Amino acid sequence: MSIVTRRNMLIQCAGAVALAGCKRFSGKANSGRGGNPRMGLLFFAPEEGADHCMSGIFDGLKEQGLEKGRNLDVISSHAQGEISNIPMLLQNFLSQNVDLIFTMTTPCLTAACSGARNKHVVFTYCYDPVAAGAGSSFTSHLPNITGVGSFPPVGDTVDLIKKLVPGVKAVGTVYNTSEANSVKVISVAREEFKKKGIALEEVTATNTSEVFQSAQVACSRKVQAIWVTGDNTALQSFDAIVKATRNAKLPLIINDPEFTARGAVACVGLGWYEPGKAGGVLAARVLRGEDPQNIPFQEVALQKLVLNQEAAKTLGIVFPEDVVKAAAQG
Repeated sequence: MSIVTRRNMLIQCAGAVALAGCKRFSGKANSGRGGNPRMGLLFFAPEEGADHCMSGIFDGLKEQGLEKGRNLDVISSHAQGEISNIPMLLQNFLSQNVDLIFTMTTPCLTAACSGARNKHVVFTYCYDPVAAGAGSSFTSHLPNITGVGSFPPVGDTVDLIKKLVPGVKAVGTVYNTSEANSVKVISVAREEFKKKGIALEEVTATNTSEVFQSAQVACSRKVQAIWVTGDNTALQSFDAIVKATRNAKLPLIINDPEFTARGAVACVGLGWYEPGKAGGVLAARVLRGEDPQNIPFQEVALQKLVLNQEAAKTLGIVFPEDVVKAAAQG
């Protein structure tokens, strides 16, 4: 794209935002105060990645003329890091007659697929909506649901581990088998690790209180590194995983950039602002009256490589020059 074209696009977008801000939202939804549309935002628990995604959601909505607190009413609830809390929160949204339920994380989407069939649903902050039960493909899905999927770069993660841990033979991981996103990613990872001659030692945790012990077990299985993908249960106890890996003097590699500074050596992952913004745009379209059935799921996955020099130095790991250069370009 040329500089002139990009500039013209920015000017057009800025003009659209300004125009949208000058007029009242005139979509079909009108259940909130003063006729404002009302959206229920459901997420797993507060954490850095969710915060970035949420910023994107509200920016996407605002770009389309819907602004929280001005002409959009938003009710936010989170499950305090426990899957068992989600159905009750969904029922609360339904009882408040929201126009749209916006889910973040796969457990929240999975619950909405069965618990909110008569309500429009938009999702983001989700690895694989098909695995979550939202449809059989990105174009064939439940009629009341649309949204944004973002699958992590599993193959690139395996390649990075091989570079950081020469001669690696086994890698441990911790995840919750109740999370469809994790089950899907682990199934893909098994094959990727196998192709590279690396054993994947899997240890499960059914809730946040089990994560530390599960991480200890994974570290004890004669592995040379620990890898944690975007499992919501594991990330809610991320500091416990860091403690276990530090005690075992093992490098921790992850797929969530926002958590890297808290003790991981490196991350090959996704930025969550962009998927959030794309989801916000879709939510505005649905609130205006578009049928989710006619809106295909989108894939928005912008890869990021993040390094933690301090954590690497503690373990005597020196990042290869090409890895440092790739991180700098991101």
